Parts: sequence; C-alpha cells; structure tokens
Amino acid sequence: MSVDATPSDGTAAEESAGQSPMNTVLNAVSGYWMPVWAILVFGFLYAPIAVLILFSFEQGTFSGFPWDGFTMQWYVQMVNDDRLIQSTLNSLYVGAFVTTGATILGTLGAIALVRGSFRRKGLFRALVIAPMTIPGLILGIALLLWFNMIGFNTSLRTVMLGQLVFVTPFVLITVSARLRGFDPELEEAARDLGASKWQTYRRVTLPILMPGIISGALFAFTLSFDDFLIAFFTSGVENTLPIYIWSKVQHGTDPVINAISAMVLLFSISLIVVSELLRQR
Repeated sequence: MSVDATPSDGTAAEESAGQSPMNTVLNAVSGYWMPVWAILVFGFLYAPIAVLILFSFEQGTFSGFPWDGFTMQWYVQMVNDDRLIQSTLNSLYVGAFVTTGATILGTLGAIALVRGSFRRKGLFRALVIAPMTIPGLILGIALLLWFNMIGFNTSLRTVMLGQLVFVTPFVLITVSARLRGFDPELEEAARDLGASKWQTYRRVTLPILMPGIISGALFAFTLSFDDFLIAFFTSGVENTLPIYIWSKVQHGTDPVINAISAMVLLFSISLIVVSELLRQR
C-alpha cells in the first residue's frame, strides 16, 4: 500500500509543479468566479439605490461626500407638500382603478386563452400581448393622438384607459402561468359531487388561481403607480406622482426628490417582493 502511494504522490507533485502560472491563475479564478460575478452584478444594480436612500438623509442641499450631517428635514418637507400629496393621491386613485380593471380583464382573458378552444387563438394571444412589446414612448404618443381624434380631453380618466392597455397583458400572462398548472380533474370532481358551474368556479377554480390573481394585481398596481410615459402624454393638467417628480427635477436639484424617490422605491420593491412570494406559492 505504501509503495504504491509514493509514486502517486510524486506524480501529483510533478503535475502541480509543471503547471504554468496562467493555468494556476485560471484554476484559482474558476473556483471563485461565480461569487465574484454575483457581487459585481448586484453591486451594479443596487449600489445606485443604496446611494439614493443614503443621500435622502443628508443635511446638505447638494448630494455629495463628505456629508454635512444627518437630517430628516427632507422627509418632513415631503409630508408638508400639498402638491406632492395631491399627486400621490392621484397615482393611488389611478392605480386602484387600473389594478381592478386589469385584474378582471386579465383573468378573464387568461381563462379564455388557456381553457378556450376557438379559431385564431394564436392571433388573439399576439394581439393581447402586443402592448407589452411597444415602447412606452410610442404607446403614449399613439394614445394621445387617439384621444384627441375621438374628442377625449386628457385627464386622469385617459391615464386610466391608457394604462389599462399597457398593464392588462402582464396580468394575463401571470394568471395564465398559474392556470396552466391547474389540474382540471379537481373541477371535474367538484361537478361530480353535485356542484354547479358557478359553485365550481367560486369554490375550486378561484381559490387555486387566487395567488396568481393577487400576484398579477400587485404587479399591475406597481406598473401603474410607477408609470411616467403614458401618464405624461395623457394626464393633461392633473399630475401623477412620477410627473410631479419629473417637474421637480426640471427646476434643478432638490434634496426632497431623494426622499420622495426613496419612499416610492421602497414601496414599489415591497409590492414586487409580495407579488413574487405569492406567485411562487
């Protein structure tokens, strides 16, 4: 046993000694490239967010290092800004309407797309999903021209209609993914036990689809609340929160923007996290 081990150890030592410096470096990198790559990617994605939140507490008027001190005054000013509060309420109002409408339309569309059997089904899917592939700038201009052509004055109502076009496909895809994993035998079992079609939908289908529906609704609200391009072209004189932030930026650097952006960012991220948790159930 010991005689055989000696040549083997000698061979391994010779192979290790015979490696070129480049191979040694490559072997070292191959063992750590994934963690390093992950750190670089996440740093690139989230470092700006961390800096934004950090500077929302800076006392100085201009964001930069070194700090002038810690303060909460920008958050106090944010709470006392009437225009900001009104713009936030407008965004919440629009978001609630768009979320409700998109959830209903998206859920019904998903059921028709997954369960239905009709001609031109592929065309139907392509037409429904098409607004997702259109750049927001082009969609906003097209909606503005359309509303002007049919005589609609731009207001929060036109913002709602425009966002419905953009948001509904996202709900449809989310609910469709949940519906495709649905076992139809559960509905058949309910019907065999005497449940009517409506009772089957209410007590079997909807509870199973509910995580997907809630996830789609949260996704829809996030998209509506954060939307700028469609609201910019279709809101008229009534501002939503993203438009208000843009108007503040146009007048120069204002530290309150950091506080507003930090709150909106945290609110949006929390909704997305909840949406993902529900989707994975």
